[in-house]
Amino acid sequence: MNAGISKVFGSLFNDKSLWVFAVFAVFTLLCAVIAIAGNAFYFYVLPLSVIFGLFVIKYFRQTYLLLWFLLPFSMEYEFSGSLATDLPTEPLIIMLMGAAILYYLANPHQLSRRLFNHPITTVLLLHVLWIGLSAVYSQVPLVSVKFFISKIWYVVVFFFLTTLFVKTENQFKPLFWCLAVPLSALVVQTVIRHAALNFEFQEVNKTMTPFFRNHVNYAVMLAVFFPFAWRARQWYKEGSFERLMVNLVVFLLLLGIAFAYTRAAYLSLLLLPVMHYIFTRRLTKWLAALGVFGILLLTVYLANDNRYLSYAPDYETTIYHDDFEDHLFATFEGKDVSAMERVYRWVAAFRMSADKPVAGFGPGNFYNYYRYYTVDSFETYVSDNEEQSGVHNYFLMTLVDQGFIGLILFVALCLAVFISGEYIYLRTSQAQKGFVMAALLSFGVIVLNITMGDLIEVDKIGSFFFVSMAILVNFALKKPK
Repeated sequence: MNAGISKVFGSLFNDKSLWVFAVFAVFTLLCAVIAIAGNAFYFYVLPLSVIFGLFVIKYFRQTYLLLWFLLPFSMEYEFSGSLATDLPTEPLIIMLMGAAILYYLANPHQLSRRLFNHPITTVLLLHVLWIGLSAVYSQVPLVSVKFFISKIWYVVVFFFLTTLFVKTENQFKPLFWCLAVPLSALVVQTVIRHAALNFEFQEVNKTMTPFFRNHVNYAVMLAVFFPFAWRARQWYKEGSFERLMVNLVVFLLLLGIAFAYTRAAYLSLLLLPVMHYIFTRRLTKWLAALGVFGILLLTVYLANDNRYLSYAPDYETTIYHDDFEDHLFATFEGKDVSAMERVYRWVAAFRMSADKPVAGFGPGNFYNYYRYYTVDSFETYVSDNEEQSGVHNYFLMTLVDQGFIGLILFVALCLAVFISGEYIYLRTSQAQKGFVMAALLSFGVIVLNITMGDLIEVDKIGSFFFVSMAILVNFALKKPK
């Protein structure tokens, strides 16, 4: 009998799967003890995280699609004054980054020299490298290091994994539907909630919570996705059920944007035909040169004899308007509080850049220092900045946080995407031109909107910033048809 028992137990402990189970059971018990003894209940999550992490490693293509399905539902969650995240997407992005690193270590041939030699990839990596270097010289290193690390996992997941998973337009289709279905559902619930409030402008931010911080993030995400939805109409025959569903998605995107009351999103849609014309005629270089010259000229004009001070708003009449029509007119008159608050922070940003022109104040540090550089005459009713929001211009934010070198690299990145994208569009087969143009237009919508907001750090919009690049690079690496 003893021999029989020994044989049974011997066979059990020779089973590798049982050893794995035993180790995991001990690990789970240990986490439970620590959670109870140390009142650190997040230790309860660790065993589940390990299980899910193993799932991500084994099925990380499916997890990549799951991320896109969950993206519209992500919610900002603040653990403390210094630690916040987007749930459930950011933990998933981190796990995907880990899985991607393991995959590329096992399959280094997937990271070809041609991929790294492409101008978009090269400038993107230089941009990320400079963020890391400027973090070293940061005024608040902890903030900057967190910014740098989050930038890395965005680039690894949304750029490098997209170059792996979305090499063709057909491979983009599952991603499209994984995003289109939940995003359309959110638009429906937002419009219904807004209708219950009589579509009042002052109530708009209440209708998309908790999934979006405000109506700007919501409207811009819809606008960024719109070029891909428009392109998706060409995938299916007219009259087919699939074509009907895509048309419904397009309609819902337009409906959502219309009732989001967001000026930048409206302008983005109006400028889509203009951007299409610019890209097809390869005019980006000329417009970029003209734009840089115009900005330099305007800067010199406003700085000369402090001429910018004459454009300070009237504190008493620069207010928030409850009616959207009044809101639009006030914008052009310089009497809208949200627009003039931006100017208040832009003035501070320019003054900050003069103080630390090389490496800046460090990534993510605008809020910590900008009050020392503000000009009182530009102050508005909302200048107390209870939301702790940023400069509301990504180019100026980059200048403040990373200095002039950082700004030059970021501008170079945007130009590399536009100029390379024009060339890629020219050499791509006729059947695929529409998809390349959709990626270019989506990227163009983001660039337009970051002149009025710090949106690339938002997962719902920053994801497309890198995905559009990845799509263009993949098409650049194909042989011309």
